[in-house]
Amino acid sequence: MGLLRLHALGSQGVAMKASFLSGLTAIALASLLVAGCGQPSAEELANGDDPLTALRSPVRSARYDGAFWNREAVRSTDLWADAVAYCRTPGNSAAPNCQTVGLVLSTIELEKAAKEAKRQLQILLEQSKHLGPLPPVRPGRRPGAAPGGQD
Repeated sequence: MGLLRLHALGSQGVAMKASFLSGLTAIALASLLVAGCGQPSAEELANGDDPLTALRSPVRSARYDGAFWNREAVRSTDLWADAVAYCRTPGNSAAPNCQTVGLVLSTIELEKAAKEAKRQLQILLEQSKHLGPLPPVRPGRRPGAAPGGQD
């Protein structure tokens, strides 16, 4: 029935129109509820079966914690590489689970830097063993000053 036909029915048409609108509203509301029920919560995403999906969750994961990501980093897995790539993408590093990945990554990078610094120090110490003794410095004269005291 068209709207014109409903108006022609008088008060009966108004009741049918109201009934039709409330039925339509109920269907729309039910559709929204059904659509919402199928979506996992932030906690479910954070602690679900996919660690990369957990990185996108606004909730910190209890399942994919620092120990989990550290194991992946030590093993140099593809998952670790994907997590680092995702979390280094601008806008992603502030996510709680990317912060966890970032902390693990920072620790690894600091350990590498410390090892490299130690290696370079050893090289310098070895090189210094081959240097001769420094010439004595006479009192009142700056090292490297021209002979005769004229600067």
